[in-house]
Amino acid sequence: MSTGRGQTGLLRLRAAADKVVEPFGVLFANRSLTWLVAAFSGFTVAEWGYVTALAVDAYRLHGSIAVGLVGFRLFFAAVGSLGAGLLLGREPTGRVLTVIAAGRAVIIGTSAVLAAAGAPFVSLLVLVGVDAVVAAPYRPAQAALVPSLARSPREIAACSAGVSTVKTLSQAVGGIAGGLLLVVVSPAAIFAGAAVVLVVVAAATLRFAGLAVPMDRPGRGGGVRGVVHDTLAVVHHPHVPGLLVVSGLRTFVRGMWLAIAVIASLRLLHAGSGGVGLLMMAAGVGALAAVPLSARLIDRPRLRGPTAVALVACGLPFIAIAGLPLLDVTLAMVVVWGVAMAVSDVATSSLLYRLLDTPMVPRVTGAIESSKLALEGVGALLAPVLASTIGIRTTLILAGLPLPVVVVAGWRVLHRVDATADDRVRILGLLHGVPSLEPLDMVALESLAGRVVPLSAPAGAEVVRQGDPGDRFYVVRGGEADVLIDGFVVGTIAPGGYFGEKALLRDAPRTATVRARRPMDLLALSREDFLTALTGQSDTVAAHAQAATHVAVEPVHWSRRTCVQFLSRVSLLSSLDESTLRDLAAVCELERFSDGTVMVRQGDPGDRFFVLLDGRATVTVDGVQAAELQPGDQFGEIALLHDVPRRADVVASGDVTALTLGREAFVPAARAQMLQG
Repeated sequence: MSTGRGQTGLLRLRAAADKVVEPFGVLFANRSLTWLVAAFSGFTVAEWGYVTALAVDAYRLHGSIAVGLVGFRLFFAAVGSLGAGLLLGREPTGRVLTVIAAGRAVIIGTSAVLAAAGAPFVSLLVLVGVDAVVAAPYRPAQAALVPSLARSPREIAACSAGVSTVKTLSQAVGGIAGGLLLVVVSPAAIFAGAAVVLVVVAAATLRFAGLAVPMDRPGRGGGVRGVVHDTLAVVHHPHVPGLLVVSGLRTFVRGMWLAIAVIASLRLLHAGSGGVGLLMMAAGVGALAAVPLSARLIDRPRLRGPTAVALVACGLPFIAIAGLPLLDVTLAMVVVWGVAMAVSDVATSSLLYRLLDTPMVPRVTGAIESSKLALEGVGALLAPVLASTIGIRTTLILAGLPLPVVVVAGWRVLHRVDATADDRVRILGLLHGVPSLEPLDMVALESLAGRVVPLSAPAGAEVVRQGDPGDRFYVVRGGEADVLIDGFVVGTIAPGGYFGEKALLRDAPRTATVRARRPMDLLALSREDFLTALTGQSDTVAAHAQAATHVAVEPVHWSRRTCVQFLSRVSLLSSLDESTLRDLAAVCELERFSDGTVMVRQGDPGDRFFVLLDGRATVTVDGVQAAELQPGDQFGEIALLHDVPRRADVVASGDVTALTLGREAFVPAARAQMLQG
């Protein structure tokens, strides 16, 4: 019995580890996204190394209040985030990343010079505030570029998840460096090192400088009046205000963290600046450990239990540290606190998405996030004020008590919140079943669930028609449909299936018709809502897909397991069981075609099915170009399924890599899926 339980535990651990690692495998297959995320990592490491070193040095020279003034930069960052849209509206290109990184390098480099010269602390304080304002538009600008660099919605989702994990790791690395390096070098040297890292980031982002992203701001959001109206509606909601209070209080405590870490390490634990680095590392370890825990909340119909436990655990570790101020105990408590803060952030945000009416989601969440950032800055300022007046131990207790007290008092509210969220949970489950959305974390999935529009289609209705412009993505909640290309049925879509995904990244006509075989219940997502949820930035709503820097799939990386995973995402094969997919993977081939090669010729008999992995190909019918194929597109199925000649020429435009399956393997598998539908 114990052996079975142990094996089950190992399987769960492996599944959790795969959940953390999987987005990076998708990212590394796209060199442009890899560069983008790597640059963001350097950007974050430099920021946290600089701020941590400045906070520790400020405490040494000027006491607790100075630490709070450094942390108050987050309030200015909130102001900067509100103005980010204006900057992106004027300069909607990849150049924004380079300009911001270079500007921060100059600001922090100036801080290094002033610190080395012994300049007044107020000058460094002014610069850290300016730095926060300058840095604020970086994340929205980065998010705006992702749809133009990604080759599929799955890569957008993977980038979103990867950025979240990289941010956590980079904050920990920067905090560790900023604290530990002060043991051997001066603050000025750390500032200079951070400036050098930002120069490297600026150089790395030059590859995106010429990438323009059109940023249209249509009036669908209702402007300032719409935001004010929705905000008032939120205030009058029977359940949301209490949830916002809890979420804001959690953010406030998060803001107190930097000051508490510095003051506790130097005054209470007597661990010096190196201790600050260790505390930052412990918090980072906790946040990273929370990733698989948060993933397990997806599809969970009731969140009040995990939410309550996590919120209580955001406070109790501080009380434990005050009662037993030993370094080992403190590090363990900070790991617990890091887990709790991350899980509670996911849980409270998810509950909020479940309660907000769909039209409110895109308009209100930006204002909420800016408010949380401002609260974090206020918390950073208040913590050292309290520490200097009532002592660090009492401050720790005061920081730890409110969340547990509020949770106990608001338990009935959490119960009512769960009771109102059933339908949203079912929608969440359907979205989570879409392969391209698998890498998303729970908050992003909840955001998507809040944006879906329910639709119905009677039997015989064409939900989408081949050749029409595409603007929506659909998930099938009930009913069945046939997929037709040029009038030929090539597949079926059953409940849990999806279609229209490619239109969200491309300005291209529909490549197939989807006709309802039985009455259908559908969930529809507009392109702009889809991209907003995936990137986390509403400024990407009108971003158009452009050519990305494609990376060929090298044979050394093409394992049997990789092939199975890829085939499971091919629409004509996605419903097959894993055993059948493994059999197909054993006979599939990776083929390369040079520029100008005719991959299939019009009029020839069909013998193979193709899925484009890398590069592009042109489709011509009777000498007239009909379409352009991009990575992820499939072709050749009509000739195989209906035993007719090839209906078009497909010619490689540049070097092309494709996955191919012969008739003997493909036809039985595709027909088996059609029968399952």
